[in-house]
Amino acid sequence: MLRRYSSTNLNASGPGPGGTDDLIVGIRRLVRHRGYERDKIVSALLKQFLPKIGGAAWAGEAALRRDLVAARLDEKAIAYLVACAGGELQMAHERSVG
Repeated sequence: MLRRYSSTNLNASGPGPGGTDDLIVGIRRLVRHRGYERDKIVSALLKQFLPKIGGAAWAGEAALRRDLVAARLDEKAIAYLVACAGGELQMAHERSVG
């Protein structure tokens, strides 16, 4: 079965400092993907912000936002995490279809 993914409105959750909203959207998409397996995530930094279990019922965006604010990540770290979340989402998709 071929699935088509629509683009996500990154500004839907409101304005946020330094790409944090992009990161939250990326993590939310990754965690809710049916191919998500936390133990297969490569980046140790990204793994710090991922829940132990995922699925469509995950609603931890508020807790994730608090964790990201408390971590005081700079723009480079956030950009790295956004890129990692995108790459891991692609890998999760490949695991689910292949």
